[in-house]
Amino acid sequence: VLFLSTHVFGDELYKRILVPKGMAIVGTGPTELATQFEGTRARAEWYSDETPQRQIEINAFLIDSIEVTNKRYKKIFPEHKYPSNLENHPVVNLMWTQANDFCVAVGGRLPTENEWERAARGNDGNIYPWGDEFDPGKAVFVGSGGAEAKLKVGSFELEESGNTLLGGTRPAGSYPGGASSFGVYDMAGNVWEWVAGYYDKNNGLRLLKGGSWLTPQASLRSATRLFDFDNSRYNDYGFRCAYNPE
Repeated sequence: VLFLSTHVFGDELYKRILVPKGMAIVGTGPTELATQFEGTRARAEWYSDETPQRQIEINAFLIDSIEVTNKRYKKIFPEHKYPSNLENHPVVNLMWTQANDFCVAVGGRLPTENEWERAARGNDGNIYPWGDEFDPGKAVFVGSGGAEAKLKVGSFELEESGNTLLGGTRPAGSYPGGASSFGVYDMAGNVWEWVAGYYDKNNGLRLLKGGSWLTPQASLRSATRLFDFDNSRYNDYGFRCAYNPE
């Protein structure tokens, strides 16, 4: 993928996007589920927590146009350190509580899973933020090129992938063609995003959405769910904030 020097990315793209009140299509339907097994080693149980698909009315809210960058995070927490060439990349290696604390500090909160899917899928309930057909040129994910690595679909690892990695994140908003219909960037790939609420409150498991540079195509679907403990931190875990309308 070629990046044109005229394309603006990182914090220059930052704004708060208004997502109007409407119906959110959440989860995976039978047709979408069936397509995940074509030419893959996927198993049905990997997607069982995405079903049934449902429609939920969501009140209007605002959401960050891009994932929170290192530069923006450092403005609130000056002790944050990162390589100088990564200032416009998503901040990573943060626990759920750190992501939540940042959002509260800037007058917001983490989006709920339902809000996140509405912002990603738009009014039409697209499988991917840009539409129903996969396009490898619209996101950072396993297969984009680079070094050999194992694949993960949600929390399940494929032992033999034969796919390749880019080798890390890209600057926020590097793939404008992958934006959702509401104009929200990187809802597929780059980094997993912490959301509000629990996957399993009894076991302390939180939720992440969107896939990352370490995941395959199937994990770029807006319905994909990843669970992890709130004190987990990895180099492909990031976040963005949501806000209540004034």
